[in-house]
Amino acid sequence: MVSGGRLLGWVLRIGLAGVYLYAAIPKILEPWEFARSIWNFRLLPQPMIPPLALWLPPLEAVAALAVLFGVLYRGGLVVLAGLSAAFAAGVGSAIARGLDIDCGCFGKAASSEANLPHLLFNVALLAAAVVLLILHARSARTPRSRA
Repeated sequence: MVSGGRLLGWVLRIGLAGVYLYAAIPKILEPWEFARSIWNFRLLPQPMIPPLALWLPPLEAVAALAVLFGVLYRGGLVVLAGLSAAFAAGVGSAIARGLDIDCGCFGKAASSEANLPHLLFNVALLAAAVVLLILHARSARTPRSRA
């Protein structure tokens, strides 16, 4: 039998990792489209955008796989929490500045506007990562019985 905390942990773990893997793949395949999306936010100097468009999607994928398979689990969660916070800040900034842009989060095939629902989605991803970090910390402190 799976306890409520363990079930919640697995649901959040699969959901969080799944979203980030789903988001990373089209950006890995079309980094120039992702670079254009980053530029649309008007937050970073142009020289930073191509390297960011190249390394950010593989980072998302590796962190998601770490969370999914439990290898470097805590580190993967910390990376996904940081990315979720950064993406929420970027979307929030676009909303505050009245930018009508596609965030590029899921590649060009899946349009996602930088709007309030998308901001809340990023906040939910951040919350999922934080809950998983808390559950992980609790399980590390709890002695396991060997039956």
